[in-house]
Amino acid sequence: MLIIMTSVRCRSRRSPGGAIVGCLAAALFAGCASSGPGGGTSTGGSTGGSETGGVTGSGGVTESGGSAGSGGVKGSGGLVGSGGAPGSGGSPGTGGSSGGATGTGGAAGAGGAHTGTGGTPGTGGATSTGGVTGTGGFAGAGGGHTGTGGAAGTGGASGGAGGAANPCPTATPLTGGKQYCSTSDGSAGGGYTYDLWSDGQGSGCMTVYGVGAAFKANWTNVGDWIARVGLAFDKTKTYSQIGTFSSDFAYTTTGVTTGGFGNIGIYGWSVNPLHEYYIAENWLGKKPNFTKVGTFTIDGEGTYDVMTNTQTDQPNITGTNATFVQYWSVNQTPRTCGHISISKHFAEWASLGLQLGDLEETRFLVEGQNNSGTVDFTTLTVVAK
Repeated sequence: MLIIMTSVRCRSRRSPGGAIVGCLAAALFAGCASSGPGGGTSTGGSTGGSETGGVTGSGGVTESGGSAGSGGVKGSGGLVGSGGAPGSGGSPGTGGSSGGATGTGGAAGAGGAHTGTGGTPGTGGATSTGGVTGTGGFAGAGGGHTGTGGAAGTGGASGGAGGAANPCPTATPLTGGKQYCSTSDGSAGGGYTYDLWSDGQGSGCMTVYGVGAAFKANWTNVGDWIARVGLAFDKTKTYSQIGTFSSDFAYTTTGVTTGGFGNIGIYGWSVNPLHEYYIAENWLGKKPNFTKVGTFTIDGEGTYDVMTNTQTDQPNITGTNATFVQYWSVNQTPRTCGHISISKHFAEWASLGLQLGDLEETRFLVEGQNNSGTVDFTTLTVVAK
């Protein structure tokens, strides 16, 4: 059953599949981040070993005194081979002939021990706080020789900022207001009007805060239930004659049950010709899926699929059943806050041959069908300038 609002409007209609459909409206809205690899690889230690001081510690060969055995006493091969343990050239007094053999202590001279410290400070990658570009740690891999590779590996600091900022910052919930729990309509203050309608199944209430068009709504096990606040017109002017329409909104949802159907977004009617229209920024249950006739993008707001849906012999604002076409813009990405350039949707529809007539209303709608849930607005305006 579709929802018809304000003044003389019938309150229900059927969806193309025979299922009960409400004054549908919905849509909306998502950031991301990645981190780069950290920790440079220290290869300095392994390459330091090439400093084989033992080669220079071959003095023992020259200590060929033989019987004097003086080469062994001095053990000078070991002293030169300071890369390893001191005096490891061999046992004292082992004779000149064997002095050379023992003068290989340099082989143990893992000189890399004094240069291979680059790996430890080469942790610049650890400071890479995200972002694909934060791979500076790899550049610090050669630091084993100089131990400064880690410092160079700070490129990660210029990487991603760890994800986009929350597009819907936390806002203080509104309080007070006036509650309505049965089908009714009237003033919401500040030039706004409200409309609450139910098919009689389940229960639901809306509270109008009196701050802009903001309201909250809760419903339980409803068949078809609609709450909306916005602007009402006398059906004598087109949208272009009235002004440029827009809306700003922010809300939270809780306890919305799966299944069912529902919308959150801009809703209204026109006459001459008779049309029902929706700008769905979010949906509560199944996503609207009708006959697609186009797609367009509004910077900062999203990419919308334009759809039509024909209602045959259904209730509407004229007071009698009629056949009419619904116009839909359905945001490909659901949103819970943002700006809606309403008049841009009207113009895009017109470019596709979907022309609205004289406006009867432009309101922000919350609809539930065969489900339960709660929606609470912290910001809501609908304006025509």
